[in-house]
Amino acid sequence: MAGGAGLTGQCAVRDLLRSKSVEKIIVADYETSALDKLSTKLSVSSDRLEYRKVDVRNHEECASVFRGCDVLVNAVQYYFNLDVMTIALSSGLHYLDFGGLYHTTLEQISRFDAKFKEAGLLAVVGMGAQPGISNLMVKHALASLDKAHTISIFDGWRDLTKTDSPMYFTWSPQTFFDESSMEAIAFENGKYVTKRPFSESEKVRFPPPVGEIEVYTSLHSELATLPQSFESYGLKNLVWKEGGADFWKIKFLADLGLTSNEKISVDGTEIAPRNFLLKLLETKNMVKIQEEAMPNDYEITRVTAKGSKRGERKTVIVDAYFSAYKPWRVSCGQYIVGIPGSVAAQLIASKSEKLPKGVLPAERVFDPAEFFRELEKRKIKITKRLVSN
Repeated sequence: MAGGAGLTGQCAVRDLLRSKSVEKIIVADYETSALDKLSTKLSVSSDRLEYRKVDVRNHEECASVFRGCDVLVNAVQYYFNLDVMTIALSSGLHYLDFGGLYHTTLEQISRFDAKFKEAGLLAVVGMGAQPGISNLMVKHALASLDKAHTISIFDGWRDLTKTDSPMYFTWSPQTFFDESSMEAIAFENGKYVTKRPFSESEKVRFPPPVGEIEVYTSLHSELATLPQSFESYGLKNLVWKEGGADFWKIKFLADLGLTSNEKISVDGTEIAPRNFLLKLLETKNMVKIQEEAMPNDYEITRVTAKGSKRGERKTVIVDAYFSAYKPWRVSCGQYIVGIPGSVAAQLIASKSEKLPKGVLPAERVFDPAEFFRELEKRKIKITKRLVSN
């Protein structure tokens, strides 16, 4: 696993360890200190675990590390997705990642689909929580409809962790800052349109403990594949919106321009505001949750599909319930990305001959019912209800 010692990668590693069918796990990461810390945290002496320091920009070296495995799980920052796909292809491995934030996802498909097909390999792009579980939720919702004109994916969270830190991140701040500064994409009236990031807010009432949350349009990977995957349903509108109880902090930083990569001159020195902000957060130990704190955060993803069944107008609502996994002392944001990565890797390894080949999104590969059963074993619940209009 590339990036296996990171916040989300380590959850996939720990889940893979729980499976007796997994023969070997190579935990590879750029940070030696992160590998050492994970090794201590697991406190497990296992012949199935191997720790390796790697740089995914060195394709040949990484290929020699991973060659002989079945699946290469990519948990590194999405900026390096193309590198890790190159490694998987040259190593003859199936591949999956946790998302490419729309534009990278499209590039992965266009550059590698034919190559993976020719090699008889499968690459799943976006198999975390959102994208990933969210894509399968859409597929699950549409199974109850004949036609669907509008789909909304709303994601809201609330953090009840007791900590002195005024801010911290449970997944990559770089990705979060990209979502806050890059133009959002929506699908309206059958066409892709751009939106201002963190715009068009609306309030959504999620079940407790999340409650009422204001969500905003942002760039996300679901939009890259879902309109094409479900074109036969007559889909005309698709939107992603996200928000949390403390989301205003990120929005405020974005509104000030502090998440921007465009350099400004400060006393004759060119510096990107984001680089300054990341260094400041790192200095104040805010890029992750305090180690002494017990994570206690919650998140709900809601998919609403509007359409018809046998000519009668229907609305289908699918909710996914996520929470921190306290036995591992990991936050909700970490757990819900790493776990589906582990489940998908195991399904690919065990059923590769029956699965399609090429570079594909989750909805074109996995059966939602089978996948959700595996998630429920790991304390992730998915519900569906059908409402007559």
